[in-house]
Amino acid sequence: MAEFTHTVPSGSRIVVVVSSGPMDEDFRSKLEADNITMPEVLGKSQGVALEELSDLGFKPRVIYDYNDDIVKGAVMDQHPQAGVLASPELESLLLVSSGPSINERVQVNLPDVVGMNEAEATAKLKDAGLSPQIVHYKSSEFPKGIVSAQIPDTASLVATPEVKSKVAWVIIGIIIVGLLALGYFINDRMNLTPPPPVETVVTQVTIPSLIGLSEDEAGIELQKAGLSVGQVSTADAADTPVGATPGTVITTTPAAGEEVLPGSPVSLILAGDAAAEAATLVTIPDVAGKNEDEVNALFEGLNLRVNLVRGPDLNVPENYAIAQSPAAGSEAVTDSVVVVVISTGTPPDPVLIDLVDVTGLPVSEAMTKLQEMGLVVTLPLGDEAASGTVVKQTPVAGANQVLVGSVVILEVETPTTAPATTTAP
Repeated sequence: MAEFTHTVPSGSRIVVVVSSGPMDEDFRSKLEADNITMPEVLGKSQGVALEELSDLGFKPRVIYDYNDDIVKGAVMDQHPQAGVLASPELESLLLVSSGPSINERVQVNLPDVVGMNEAEATAKLKDAGLSPQIVHYKSSEFPKGIVSAQIPDTASLVATPEVKSKVAWVIIGIIIVGLLALGYFINDRMNLTPPPPVETVVTQVTIPSLIGLSEDEAGIELQKAGLSVGQVSTADAADTPVGATPGTVITTTPAAGEEVLPGSPVSLILAGDAAAEAATLVTIPDVAGKNEDEVNALFEGLNLRVNLVRGPDLNVPENYAIAQSPAAGSEAVTDSVVVVVISTGTPPDPVLIDLVDVTGLPVSEAMTKLQEMGLVVTLPLGDEAASGTVVKQTPVAGANQVLVGSVVILEVETPTTAPATTTAP
């Protein structure tokens, strides 16, 4: 395949459209029955374009790239292209200008990757100093996994002046409207009639989930979403969730899912390195048969923190230990938390229930299920806000029935990856 004769700035985002397979007859029939034609949104502002596409049922992915000639916020390209029959069920996107780059960028040749497989196309574009962005779309000409189109290509680069012209006309239109408004104000000054209010539509950005990502990875995801990295701090080992990889994100402010203005900073708190802070390991003592005072005495001088929680038990007397997590004999880093359940004795009207197995469930789902059964759920200190999967529960399910109001300790493994929805330079 020949190289294009056109060049683009290094680091430019190249949208690679990979075939997700052919359109079968049922899908073709539905496409024709729906009769939705992709509108022309080139040159329009991102907000206007998104509103227009949303009215047709599309939820386009937004990709940003710097452009020295196209005004910030204007649509530079789109997929599918205007005028073709399109389905909101398939992936669509808008390539939006982020305005001029603050750094000087050299021009590089734009490779032609149509017809390559996804891996080959990605490697070729990266080797050329470009940033490939993958989307998937059904194709009648290309088998699944093969690149069916790319943005920009020769045609879209040639068409760029047209986009510039559209943007220029938009700007001219804004100026004309402004002059008309000024004339209206002067003409109506004597009547002191205020001009009609102008509605300003601000498109907000959703904070992506960054939990489990490294600082660099989180920065890339925020940049893709059109946001910036705010203050970055590292949590103490004591405040780091159990199982979190040192240096990965454990908290963001604002939290994932919240909507903010484009460009807003997002603060990151990274997991601390318990091993670096205190490399010594401590063997956890056995609390079986110990009362509360004896439990506290066991942990004195061990540099471990004890979280005492209380719950009923049929067999263990009041103020004596029922269970612990982690288990006796296991090793923990100094300053780790050991949860010990202390008996409150047998309640006046004991009710026994079968304990369900919640291992493998998301922690939020597991907590809800146990709490609906009338059980008390405890997580290790510093892990209350964890979002992850339950890897262990104490007591285990199926061993014996437990009293309503009993304490169940959950150990949670935090996630290490999170998907991004929008892409920005």
